[in-house]
Amino acid sequence: MLTRIMLSVILVAQLAPTLADEQAVAPQHNLVTFFDKCRAGGPVKVAYIGGSITAQNGWRPFTTNWLQEQFKDIEVEEINAAIGGTGSHFGAFRLERHVLQYDPDLVFVEFVVNDQRGNDDSVRACMAGLVRQAWQREKKPDLVFVYTTAYDLDMPIHRHQAVADAYGIPTVDWQAPIRAVCEPGYIDWQILAGDRVHPNSWGHSIYAAVLATFLHQQMRLTEALPPPEQLPPPILGDYYETARLAPVTENPPEGWEVLEPAGFFKDGSLMATKSGQTIEFKFNATMVGLYYQVRKDAGIISCEIDGNPVRELDASWGPTARYNRRGVCIIAGDLSQGEHVLKLTILEKKHELSEGHEFHLGYLMLAG
Repeated sequence: MLTRIMLSVILVAQLAPTLADEQAVAPQHNLVTFFDKCRAGGPVKVAYIGGSITAQNGWRPFTTNWLQEQFKDIEVEEINAAIGGTGSHFGAFRLERHVLQYDPDLVFVEFVVNDQRGNDDSVRACMAGLVRQAWQREKKPDLVFVYTTAYDLDMPIHRHQAVADAYGIPTVDWQAPIRAVCEPGYIDWQILAGDRVHPNSWGHSIYAAVLATFLHQQMRLTEALPPPEQLPPPILGDYYETARLAPVTENPPEGWEVLEPAGFFKDGSLMATKSGQTIEFKFNATMVGLYYQVRKDAGIISCEIDGNPVRELDASWGPTARYNRRGVCIIAGDLSQGEHVLKLTILEKKHELSEGHEFHLGYLMLAG
């Protein structure tokens, strides 16, 4: 856990002008409603959705603890929806299951680093989809976009900021204060991070201190500017406003074992282990994908839609990272409106490094 000593050392005078510059333009919406609820006795729920930087024992738990210190007599519940290696595309699909179903009061969104290789339109559409999902609910949570950085201090934030500007969402740019201490040579990147991306406790101290300063500024505001009652027109269409995860455990065929909820397969999952096993799902969407587990001894899966072969999916480790991990695969997009049938078949062939034909499926990914 981060310490007060670390914070006092890191908060050098170089950060002060940077914070002032970043907060010069006030966002359209603010957190007054959230802090009014805190002052009224709570309880409050704070959610964090992002990648491995958010999953670390760093800025996320520090922020929850900081809020709890400010309001000692209320319950501050943390919803940790961080999954390493995931960006806003997968985030749009899992927002409802992993965050919104718990009715959070405040949601921090962290996807800049993992979105860096995405094209501009896709990133904007997915980030806008996250916002529209959150704000089409009767209980609209406050949103804050947070911008992490990496060793080159040049993560593209303009796509996320375009969405923030369009919807009036407050943002916290951590890249600017990191640049303020690294570029002049006050602090080396290697002191703040264990690798090219992930902050260590010192790096997370800067992230946490900058965010706490932003929250402290928000606490002093008095006029509430909450999310809008009606959403403005969508950015680049409303495709990801309907992105969702669909459970797969209802009435499976023989040979498919239903596993209990675990990890981020919060609605259970299915496991099959033999070649030739098949399963079919009816769905009503224009995009379909699979959220599954990459496994050492997994097989190769044939995917058909409406009787037509679409692609094959190798669900094994192969020569890549040597551990079981989540896998995401879009099977098809731009399907016609209406009902479709997805058929999955475990093939006899498999990767030469795999010793089995396992397939562990958690959800269908649907949109449109």
